Amino acid sequence: MSSFALFSVVLLYLALLFFVAYLAEKKKSKLWINNPYIYALSLAVYCTAWTYYGSIGVAATSGLNYLPIYIGPIIVIPAWIYINTRIVRISRINKISSLADFISLRYGNSRSLSAIITLVCLFAIIPYIGLQIKAISETFHLVTETRVSKNILTDSATFVVVLIAVFSSYYGTRYVDASEKRLGIVSAIALESFLKLFFIIILGLFVIYFVFDGFSDIYQRASRFSDFKAKNTFNGIEGALNWMVLCMISGTAICLLPRQFHTAIIENRQEKHIKTAIWFFPLYLLVFTLFIFPIAWGGRLIFNGQNVNPEFYSILIPQYFNNTLVTVLVFLGGLSSSISMIIISSITLSIMLSNNMIIPYGLLGKFKAEDEANNNRNITRIRKFSIFGLIIMAFVFYKYFILKTSLDSVGLISFVIIAQLAPAYFGAIFWRRGSYKGVLAGLVAGVVICYFGLIIPQYYFSYNQEFKGVLRIMYDSFRFF
Repeated sequence: MSSFALFSVVLLYLALLFFVAYLAEKKKSKLWINNPYIYALSLAVYCTAWTYYGSIGVAATSGLNYLPIYIGPIIVIPAWIYINTRIVRISRINKISSLADFISLRYGNSRSLSAIITLVCLFAIIPYIGLQIKAISETFHLVTETRVSKNILTDSATFVVVLIAVFSSYYGTRYVDASEKRLGIVSAIALESFLKLFFIIILGLFVIYFVFDGFSDIYQRASRFSDFKAKNTFNGIEGALNWMVLCMISGTAICLLPRQFHTAIIENRQEKHIKTAIWFFPLYLLVFTLFIFPIAWGGRLIFNGQNVNPEFYSILIPQYFNNTLVTVLVFLGGLSSSISMIIISSITLSIMLSNNMIIPYGLLGKFKAEDEANNNRNITRIRKFSIFGLIIMAFVFYKYFILKTSLDSVGLISFVIIAQLAPAYFGAIFWRRGSYKGVLAGLVAGVVICYFGLIIPQYYFSYNQEFKGVLRIMYDSFRFF
């Protein structure tokens, strides 16, 4: 498929999102406002490019290790009937607008603590947004069978990212009050959640019943691989411990990721919607996992001995059989997974940046109390530029740090970093003796250990590999003008 044709499909898809968001904001009928299924579907923003593409790669190379990322949330979600109900009530009373606001409120409403939490979220989420951009860029070039251009200004994927940044900055800043419900964005995210599940089901059925002769056929053929049994069974205590740790990390992530806190807490309109979410969302995750195994091992059977990235089997399989329709639908499913994460994450980070760092510390000048209209305009501008800047920063991070890194490794590091907030978060709910100094000490120690133990080994070497080509790329980009 030509780059122009696929880019046109992306434009039509974004236009559909614009239309749904506009319709929800304009009509504001009960279908949109009091619908528990829209709320539950918006929570599926958890399923990003990592789960859509990365899980397939993990299943193909590491077997059952892809499951804890789903099992952890499924274990934790039933507790939301108590935890999230309580947090929603606290948030409404105190006009909470972000994760940083909630944690700092419990520990003396400290401005410095909320700023530190914002920085931790930035360190964790910018690489995660970069992961989504990496998935969009690489699948775009896979579908169009073109090479990734080193010149950013001539790379088609760059324009897709800019479009997403414009959409996010427009619909993410329609309200000055950060605690206001964003019905348009939530409705668009719910639609994307439905579509990515629908498209992964189509791909799964295509692989199981059109490429192979049912699930048992895939299993029998795949079981002949010498590593099949080892990768699809627990390897003693070590394997069980690995699963337990991954379940704990993903279980905390479903509560602590800024986008999950925003959709689950800030965008909650009625507490009774949580009752629907605690069974509907786990069911969504279970259906999602059903097709990962056949796609992963079906891909290994088809591409056995070939040098292809297993993370993109979902694109490569229909492409191998010259099925353009399924290929494009799968691409749109991955695009849905990535766009929803980018939009919500950039909105939440921009709110945290403006409310906890830029405005309180006067980084862009002081606001005058008597000039409310001008203040509101300035706040909106700050958030618009923050959203746009965060997405572009993540794009640069992708180009120069994680270009050759797997989706799974980047996502897991982001989960580990955000998990450093877990003691402060759950302590704010269950432990009254927690103190500001204790939270600060634990948070700093955890982030430092993550920095030296995970971030430097992962990104430093990738940076060194790419750094030699940075000047050449910059030169080519400027020469383009």
